[in-house]
Amino acid sequence: MTTVRMGFLVAILALAGCAMMKPKAADVPMPRTYLLFFHQWSPALTPEAKTIIDQASAKILEKKPSTVAVVGYTDNVGPAEDNKRLAEERVQTVKKAMIADGVDPKLFLSIPLGATDDTAGMTGDRRIEIRLTYGN
Repeated sequence: MTTVRMGFLVAILALAGCAMMKPKAADVPMPRTYLLFFHQWSPALTPEAKTIIDQASAKILEKKPSTVAVVGYTDNVGPAEDNKRLAEERVQTVKKAMIADGVDPKLFLSIPLGATDDTAGMTGDRRIEIRLTYGN
């Protein structure tokens, strides 16, 4: 269809009260990631982590993402199996807190990765990333 015909069709639809359904970039929220950190060998939430979870939950309830990925990391100290289990415990702790805040459990994608290969920032490795994605 040529540009002139398309423009004419849009004008006719607009006169008829119809709007072409093209989402504006501002209407689609950008993906968002929240980071929260844990003490070594602990799945317990710190007060700071709980504050971040509450902020993420409020955004989820407001903007309705299609997926909430909860990604768990640990440092690389100790056996890999223990780190994987700790990552899973942290993921579950965060999900439970978010569900208590009213987030729909069906939105969650749990990804307990365990230890990373980064030895430079072990404190930074003891974290959860809450990743909000929008769309299909």
